[in-house]
Amino acid sequence: MDIREVLSGGDLRSVGHVDAVVTFVGNDPDRFNELMTGLTDDCPIVRMRSADAMEKVTRHYPALLQAHQASLFQQLHRATQQEVRRHLAQLMPRLMWTEDEAADIVHVLTDWFDTETSNIVIVNSLQAIFDLSTMHPRFRDELKVLLESRLETGSPAVKSRSKKLLQKL
Repeated sequence: MDIREVLSGGDLRSVGHVDAVVTFVGNDPDRFNELMTGLTDDCPIVRMRSADAMEKVTRHYPALLQAHQASLFQQLHRATQQEVRRHLAQLMPRLMWTEDEAADIVHVLTDWFDTETSNIVIVNSLQAIFDLSTMHPRFRDELKVLLESRLETGSPAVKSRSKKLLQKL
């Protein structure tokens, strides 16, 4: 199976054949490498679907991310496509980060609140910061302030997630 070819076609409103790719990749590091390559593809549809497939595969096989930790950290800083950003936010808490790396990730995700128009990106970023704060408790105070501010200014989806996360804090 040519993963890139299967992920191509259609438009950004559909996931295409991502589920077939997820099944095909499974726990195979070589096939997972192809998804990583897809994150930097010239085609926005391939980038989006590669990120989606990566997120779905690593729900069951998070260890596949470890070999790509440095690259994912770079992608987090470079990605401008909202469909990729939302999945990168989901991937970050699945890896072990130093305090400094985690602080940098939280900073990037927080910056997205001011620049991002996608509520999905914002919701996933809030969730990622919450998840990172379970491993790095120093972010809890900052997270509480972020969540409280989103209760006031966020979309209905952002307000709802903020409320749920505040209850768990």
